[in-house]
Amino acid sequence: MTDAPARFFTAGYAEHATLRDGTPIVLRLLTPEDKSLLQEGFERLSAESRYARFFSPKLALTADELRYLCEIDQENHFAIGAVRADGDDDGDGPDDGRGDGPNDGQVGLGIARFIRLAEPPATAEAAITVADEAQGRGLGKLLFLRLCAAARERGIETFRCEVLGSNAGMQHLIEHVAPERRIEVGGGVMSIEMAVPEVMPTEPIAAPLPENPMYRLFRAAAENAVEWTDAICRLWGR
Repeated sequence: MTDAPARFFTAGYAEHATLRDGTPIVLRLLTPEDKSLLQEGFERLSAESRYARFFSPKLALTADELRYLCEIDQENHFAIGAVRADGDDDGDGPDDGRGDGPNDGQVGLGIARFIRLAEPPATAEAAITVADEAQGRGLGKLLFLRLCAAARERGIETFRCEVLGSNAGMQHLIEHVAPERRIEVGGGVMSIEMAVPEVMPTEPIAAPLPENPMYRLFRAAAENAVEWTDAICRLWGR
């Protein structure tokens, strides 16, 4: 019997990287102690970014939503976050929000997560959010690469996204999506399934990104060019 390969994305994972504009960041898995950091990041999202994900002028995340988003098993509900690594902090530890934790003073810049479906178990709903001030710097691409690698590591083969079928931005995007996709439309909802690309866990941010429709879909969402349905809202605790 062959032993399963060692996991790369574990509780001890911490990756230092630099965005295109020189911003230093640290990528790591979310922990229950990240609630205050997540709340602060949410509060910095523009009204447009919040509405695109929640369909309402949401001002804050509730305690229940923060528990749902941060107290996760990192297997069936997986989330990886990026924080700005300024100053002497290395960003490797949790922030307790009281001003004395190793991440105090840092700023959350983005999150990527997936939630495995009960059936079929190799499929997961997935989404990426990048803070408004960090968009266009390569962070979305890096989060996408790491989310795909972590998903493959956990046996996820397909990502599913749902958007409003009447959305003009999505219709334009679909016209340019590669053929290796499955799309179903019903009740005004467009359900899109795409194979999770196989990428290395250490794929460099500067490496050319293979033309992948799922990445373009996530990027369009980050730019608020598409409208998500309630399925994607579940990823953010609604």
